[in-house]
Amino acid sequence: MEDDELNISLYHGQSSEQAILMDDVELSISLYNGQPIILYFDLNNSDFSNSTELCINFPIAEITYKGHLSKAFSKYTNDDENLHKLYGHFFARKILIGSKLFIKSKDSINSTQMDILKFYLFQAYNKVKYSIETQFNDLFALNTLPKMEILDKAKLNTYDKLIEWMKILYPQNTLDKELIDWINTLFQEEIIDIISYGDLISTSQLRNGTLDSIKNYDNIQIKEKLSLKDWVGNAAYDNLISWITDFRLFYGLITNQNYKIEVSKEIAISFIEIPKINLSDKFYLKIIKPSTKLEFSLISSNIYSIKNFDSFPFIRNNVECYEDFNCILVKCERYEILLDVDNVNPTKEFEQVIEKALESMKPLKDLQRIFNEYGQLFPQRIILGRSLKIILPNSSLNKTFEKVNDVDEILKLLDNLNVSYLLTQKGKSVKKENLSQWIDDTKNNLEIIEFDNIIPLYKILKMEQRKKIEDILNKFNDHNRIIMTGITDLKDLDNDNVLHYKFIDLEISLEDKNYEVFGSIISENNVRLDNVYVNFGLYDFNGFYAIIKKSEISKIDLKECYVSWMIVGKPSQLTVFSPNNRDLQVNYFKESIKLQSNQLNYFIKTSFTLSEEYSIFAHAYDSPANYEPDSIFELVKWSNNSLDFQITNSSQFNLDDGINIGLNICILFTNYKDLKFDNNKEKERLLIGHILTKENFVECFSKSVEDEENKC
Repeated sequence: MEDDELNISLYHGQSSEQAILMDDVELSISLYNGQPIILYFDLNNSDFSNSTELCINFPIAEITYKGHLSKAFSKYTNDDENLHKLYGHFFARKILIGSKLFIKSKDSINSTQMDILKFYLFQAYNKVKYSIETQFNDLFALNTLPKMEILDKAKLNTYDKLIEWMKILYPQNTLDKELIDWINTLFQEEIIDIISYGDLISTSQLRNGTLDSIKNYDNIQIKEKLSLKDWVGNAAYDNLISWITDFRLFYGLITNQNYKIEVSKEIAISFIEIPKINLSDKFYLKIIKPSTKLEFSLISSNIYSIKNFDSFPFIRNNVECYEDFNCILVKCERYEILLDVDNVNPTKEFEQVIEKALESMKPLKDLQRIFNEYGQLFPQRIILGRSLKIILPNSSLNKTFEKVNDVDEILKLLDNLNVSYLLTQKGKSVKKENLSQWIDDTKNNLEIIEFDNIIPLYKILKMEQRKKIEDILNKFNDHNRIIMTGITDLKDLDNDNVLHYKFIDLEISLEDKNYEVFGSIISENNVRLDNVYVNFGLYDFNGFYAIIKKSEISKIDLKECYVSWMIVGKPSQLTVFSPNNRDLQVNYFKESIKLQSNQLNYFIKTSFTLSEEYSIFAHAYDSPANYEPDSIFELVKWSNNSLDFQITNSSQFNLDDGINIGLNICILFTNYKDLKFDNNKEKERLLIGHILTKENFVECFSKSVEDEENKC
């Protein structure tokens, strides 16, 4: 900003043609210490668009200047009209520079929206100017509130944009020597401008030596002028904002070990629509008979519509009977707040931690932890008012009562039940004879007396994340799944040995040892090695062993090979469930085969129909304690419901009659090439099995098998 921009007088609100002061102007620049200024305009007498109702000035600096009058101005002797044309009507010795925020009101704005906007501006200003942090930044989406524009017509339609704009105006550290450069930069970027002229002097008086000042000058009609603090007043703490902050309505609800309802620790939601509030003036007594301990605990937490948690994941259910007591409930309802799930969004932080959990190796456990922090339940209807309760044994009630909504009838009923007092939610007793006074007090002392229309909190998430969560919940059942996969090099093996025990460290702990492992030995170029056999055993929480045996004729260098492996088990037992292969279906079963010395082919019937592109993995075990891979089963052919395996033996086919062999079979309902490894993303390796193809398919087996449908 140049000096001659300040050496001005005003003519119809514009800079004059000629300067009043000489070039030796002495400037004094200081940061503005006051609050933003709210200006209400008279739209009928304003140069502003009729869509603007108010403007908020955000001054950042105050500039005062003084100097000698120019010779031309001092000697000017013409009439005032010509004087004003050249030098303006007023001379400003002080100006405020900063930016403006215009509040648009072309569309109707209700008082609730305006109060929330005040709340937002007040919170944002204090956060940026004074580093006062708040939890409620994303309480509402700004697109639900009045539209806001700044000097360059840019719209501030998100809280982040509002904060960033204010940070430009109010940097935390600006040295005096940097002040002019900073102001000049903001002027050049058209972020700030002169927003107010002060300490005004009439040019006529200035020429005549009369120096009476006019406080300020505006060329528009201002109906009202307030500081930000006065404008906000108590709006940030009244009604809806007050209830949201006091009752923490934007938090989820969690259940503790005793099924008591607590407010979550973290904020889960932001509003994209203003919650609907309905006035209520209901007063009644109601008797509730809980049938389970869970229901009783929920009633104690103001939840009456849920009988069990069957439809609520991440909460354990308790159906223990509880039939010996009744709950006498007196309710005085004042307001109904409706928080429809379609009118809220999850916070960014909530979405981010959910996504991280969905992609974790222990998704259900991580999701459980997150919902324990953000809430498991979300009430879409909340009743504010006051309530009283008392628990009576069943024997006290000899008949059924309907809802009673007359004070005299309630008092009469309490007399019949020998109830002399009732308890508030905080445990304070209210005597029966003071009930009328208590009702009057409910107008000013509100509390939550009911949570209703409750849904699982995860249902506020967007469709994609909801489906992922439901998919994980469905897959954490009693069915076998691919838990995780991996590939491990064999560089540490000794080629001079025939039998090797290679420990596979999972680098993550399983919750159970009930799982099976399938895999192959593969070469550097992804070829399954037929002369090297592998079984898996000695399963532990942290890993397992690959038992590797070379055939007597094999000359392969094992140090250049890899073992590829796949763990199959139940996610509900193991808790680990890799995200890489969750969509792949797998079937695992065991068969027992009695070996015959004159028989190499053995037929296994499946309980389901086989199809092309299925991948087959099979490992044989001589006994539960012997993992040495002596008997190797290779798939030869397949039919609709049967598999034809051919046995080879690592000890030159020394097969004895009558030996029972356990055969672990895994069928992957896809080509094994679709598998992804969990522990090796840099190199692509294959978990190589036997693929069912047209070439090895037969309509029926020539040899008699148990599968009658597949015999010729």
